[in-house]
Amino acid sequence: MILRVHGPRCGAFGVARATVLTLEDMILPMAEIPRVKIAVLGGSTTIGSGFPRGYEGVKVIADDLVFETPFGPTAPFIHGEVDGKEFLYVGFHGITREIRNTEPDSSGERVFYVLWKAGVKKIIGTALCGSTNRLLDPGDAVVPDDFVDFTTKRPQMLMVSLRDKGLDVPRFSYRLHQPLCPSLSGLLVDACVDAGFPRVFKRGIVGVAEGPRLESPAEIRLRWQNMGIDVVTMNLVPEVFFAREIGACYAALELVSNYGEGLVDPRWEGSTAFSDFQKRWSRPSAEAILSVLKAMDPDDESCGCGGLRWESILL
Repeated sequence: MILRVHGPRCGAFGVARATVLTLEDMILPMAEIPRVKIAVLGGSTTIGSGFPRGYEGVKVIADDLVFETPFGPTAPFIHGEVDGKEFLYVGFHGITREIRNTEPDSSGERVFYVLWKAGVKKIIGTALCGSTNRLLDPGDAVVPDDFVDFTTKRPQMLMVSLRDKGLDVPRFSYRLHQPLCPSLSGLLVDACVDAGFPRVFKRGIVGVAEGPRLESPAEIRLRWQNMGIDVVTMNLVPEVFFAREIGACYAALELVSNYGEGLVDPRWEGSTAFSDFQKRWSRPSAEAILSVLKAMDPDDESCGCGGLRWESILL
């Protein structure tokens, strides 16, 4: 038990008094997952932007929402609304010092359990990345249309993970034809142009590294550049295929913060490529994402993404 001591003049005779706190008093109740159709998964791109607080037209319905999942509690979410559309936002892919992006009980499993239960149908992700294409420079915005997964410790199927926890859940197989939604991606391209990025590319291949370390010059050359990969980042996986598994569309803003090691110019420093870079571009990145939220129709299924999964008899 813990003693909570009240101020020196709280007692009847002007002396301190104490209240005994039990363990139950110290445990905050978990929030109930709201029903929403839109989610934003913040990344290194939006750190320091304050999103979504303080942005024009955004109403914060609830803040610091921690949800219980079969994989453990989540990172804090924000439940917001813009132009009558409610959304959930979680910072930095749901990763914290206590919650890692690797198995078991990863940030991706926790976040996407919440999005599945919420009924989310449209998801925007974002991250800083290094260029492995010599034509891409820091400050370029890439809205990718494909990816290559080089991770080894990330969960691959959300429903399999849930079944491993003893839950009776549906099982889905899916195709990764157009793994990133063309409709959402188109809105994101237009929004990035309006946000003032120097150059915006409407296609590109993302290589996903396990991390958290950065790559060597030989790795950049042999694994990424020679394979035709345009940018390398760490957290597009499992977001891109978990979205498909729960029946949601997914698009991502990948913002080039530095050249891949040994590519073009090696004279960059972490403070310049990350901290200073974030200060310059976190606000425009958040504004681009907000523009997509305002422009999207959460009920639009014309992209065809929803028809690329089916209930499985195998898994």
